[in-house]
Amino acid sequence: MCELMGLCLDRPASAHFSIREFATRDEQNMDGWGLAWYPDHSASLVKEPLSWRTSEHTGFLEKYHALRSCIYIAHVRHKTVGGKPTHADTHPFVRELNGREYVFAHNGTLNDVEIACPLSRYSPIGATDSEHAFCHLLGLIARRRAALGTPRDYRWLHRQLTRINEHGQLNCLMSDGQSLFAYHDLAAYKGLVWGQLSIDSRREASLQDDEMKLSFEGAKRVSGFTVATHPIGSSKWQSFEPGELIVAREGVVQYSSHRKQKRSTAAA
Repeated sequence: MCELMGLCLDRPASAHFSIREFATRDEQNMDGWGLAWYPDHSASLVKEPLSWRTSEHTGFLEKYHALRSCIYIAHVRHKTVGGKPTHADTHPFVRELNGREYVFAHNGTLNDVEIACPLSRYSPIGATDSEHAFCHLLGLIARRRAALGTPRDYRWLHRQLTRINEHGQLNCLMSDGQSLFAYHDLAAYKGLVWGQLSIDSRREASLQDDEMKLSFEGAKRVSGFTVATHPIGSSKWQSFEPGELIVAREGVVQYSSHRKQKRSTAAA
């Protein structure tokens, strides 16, 4: 089945830190992979309807230290419906709204999305339930005419995600380039875990795993929030509550629909 991974840091860092560990799971997720990040206020995206290990892009991404961002969203896919995998159907998906590029990735299956998630401003390019739900959600955000930046906005977003979730399985990651939004399925489908990291190093450090290394941009300390379908490496992880939305910004959890805000950072 599909796997998700997201990261929100307090300062830019190279992307090669956890791609190798995350991508070893592509033996069960052979139908595509994608990585989105924000070099600045715009989003960059590389994705293919292939296994990570068969792609020529991945060697470049693992070694390209100039690729830096505060926010990453990655996805490896095992399709559950439809025909041959296509680039259009490969996650993540990107759309612009009010001068911001939103990135979205999902695992699970949603039923009857054409009826449950009516479209307005945005239309899917591919044929997945995931992209359809993303277009529906962005249409709702556009109609609301407010950025997602306050607890009131987050509560509104949580209600919309819960309504979509009533029509199937929904684990998803979304970003507007400033915040990372992570939502876990109401029925706890598949699983979703999160952790906070804090590493003191000028150039490179290991996250207690030989396959997980993180490069820094001239700073002594990088802190952040990370989320994944399953734990990566040996850092400390916490499970999401069913139906929980967590919002992180600048590496810190800003909001949870199910728990009190905690700003403490556990060393990875």
